[in-house]
Amino acid sequence: MGTWTINTKTREFIPSIRLKEMFGFYPGEKMTYEDAIAQIVNEHKSLVTDAVEASINTGNKCDVEYCLRGFHDGKLRWVRGIGNLTHDQEGKSRYFTGLLIDITVHKQDELRKNDFIGMASHELKTPLTSLQAYIQMLAARAKKAEDAFAVNALAKASTQVKKMITLINGFLNVSSFEAGKIYLNEQTFELNDLLNEIVEDFMLTTTSHNVLLLPSPALTVYADKDKIGQVISNFLNNAMKYSPNGKNIKLTCIESEGMAKVSVTDEGIGVNAYDQEKLFDRYFRVENEQTQLISGFGLGLYLSAEIIRRHKGEVWVESEVGQGAAFYFSLPLAQAVSV
Repeated sequence: MGTWTINTKTREFIPSIRLKEMFGFYPGEKMTYEDAIAQIVNEHKSLVTDAVEASINTGNKCDVEYCLRGFHDGKLRWVRGIGNLTHDQEGKSRYFTGLLIDITVHKQDELRKNDFIGMASHELKTPLTSLQAYIQMLAARAKKAEDAFAVNALAKASTQVKKMITLINGFLNVSSFEAGKIYLNEQTFELNDLLNEIVEDFMLTTTSHNVLLLPSPALTVYADKDKIGQVISNFLNNAMKYSPNGKNIKLTCIESEGMAKVSVTDEGIGVNAYDQEKLFDRYFRVENEQTQLISGFGLGLYLSAEIIRRHKGEVWVESEVGQGAAFYFSLPLAQAVSV
């Protein structure tokens, strides 16, 4: 680990010897804050500087992973920086201090794993697409022959194939996100129109729950419509999975402080406070007696959170065990976005 201290008033930067080594500088060599930032790869520079400034201005903890290239040795290293705002004994001067941890080996293993998942998912998707086509052809023939058993059986087979394709797409999206290959196709659209489209689709295919879209104002956003639709659909699917049949699921959208705030509220099993902190982590799933028979890999909420964060929005949950859960996300309104 390396350590650093920044005087928030003078911006004097004091790095430890180990920190200098991690950035590729010699132990006795001078290294300024600007020198350190210059070694961060271009695609991560703004991520780090924005996180540091936000922590200094708000006092919130800074925790960010990024890649840098050593100044003298030219080596690429993955690091995790964790910083906090502190005060001196008199409370007059403020300092931003923290740790830098070398996570290169861990990150390389993670990237190799993501590459494998992406490759395997691509290979699995091709035969499933063909299988889905054959099922559709057989279903058409069975319907024409008025074979009720075959029609019902093939409908169930088609549902299972769709579930598998959804899981595979989730793995592909994870590997793409973490490789920086997900791009936003942003456009201006009415959020209400998208909500209505999604609810109509759910009502055509869902009989187990009542999906209610509450009246809301017309709000215009500048975002990737398909990906925002993916987030809303994920929230609705989760609400159905974790609440008893016949219960209501409410979808709302309001304006709050220049943001469009969307929520999906269910009457399900709820989430305890400890698990709420991890719900949007990759591969995390709530494990208890009530969730043992519910399928999933813990990808949906992670992907949803990544999509919303890339739109400069926020995602969160409010819940009590046994009292249902409300999942929220916010997006800047179109007039609040610089296009």
